[in-house]
Amino acid sequence: MRRLRYSHLLLVVIFILACNAPTPTPVPPTTTPSPTVTASPTATPSPTAYFTVAVIVDTKSEPVSRAQAESLISDASLIFSRLTPFGFQLVDYTEDNAGGSTNSMANRYIAAHPDSLPNGLVILSYGDSGQAKLYGGYSGFVAAPAGFRNTFVSPTIGSSKIYIGVIHYSHKYAACGYNGTDTVQSPVSVDGECRNQPGVACVQHNGYSMCENAVNNLYASTPTYFAATSVIHEFLHSFSDAGNMDHYATPECNSHMGRPAGYFVFEEAELYNGMCPDVYDNFVDSYQP
Repeated sequence: MRRLRYSHLLLVVIFILACNAPTPTPVPPTTTPSPTVTASPTATPSPTAYFTVAVIVDTKSEPVSRAQAESLISDASLIFSRLTPFGFQLVDYTEDNAGGSTNSMANRYIAAHPDSLPNGLVILSYGDSGQAKLYGGYSGFVAAPAGFRNTFVSPTIGSSKIYIGVIHYSHKYAACGYNGTDTVQSPVSVDGECRNQPGVACVQHNGYSMCENAVNNLYASTPTYFAATSVIHEFLHSFSDAGNMDHYATPECNSHMGRPAGYFVFEEAELYNGMCPDVYDNFVDSYQP
């Protein structure tokens, strides 16, 4: 198996993003894949092709301007192009004022744009029952109209679906002192914050109260870096054969990668956006123009 090269970043870590949408039944691989992608935090190659996305802003959750959406997708594209030959391209922006479930928002968009559908939809929303606001994001997919063929063909759901990433745009990475509310309640971490370490000092960073021991993490490098990596993370779930066990360092991931039980490298976890490296190989192999 080819050895992956890591970058010597500051000590960084992201815990697995919680993704609660239903996933297909896992299908165990018949062979151990050899990863072909190599993470690089600095290289900025030009993508050879794009995964097109439309952004839908759920205005009943929070406002996100076109400029903010463009910047978010551009950031996600830059991060993704360091791991694959692909980037993300924003092809449409719209606001949804009707409310309802995120699936209903997706289906309304599809009904209004049957002849110009993207590969995926980024729904900027608190999510169904507030799931995205709580966890940062989750994934899913919806059926496309007859005749649609996605150029990125999922190994588990095929080519007739449009992928969905529900993302909380203003998610507070490593929030500190909020105690499950929207306002600061304490000058130190409480209620499971700061990787379940009570008593960590809270500091102001990126416009909110954050765990002091997380301010140098890659995910805290900009106010929306976490949201940009969530775009990547959620779309990649549809290209896995391991369901929710496709996160970085799960037993299934370590087995696929030929790594020992309990393997975990902080730098690598963050560089791969919390996903098992072999899922990137699945995505690369899925492209069928």
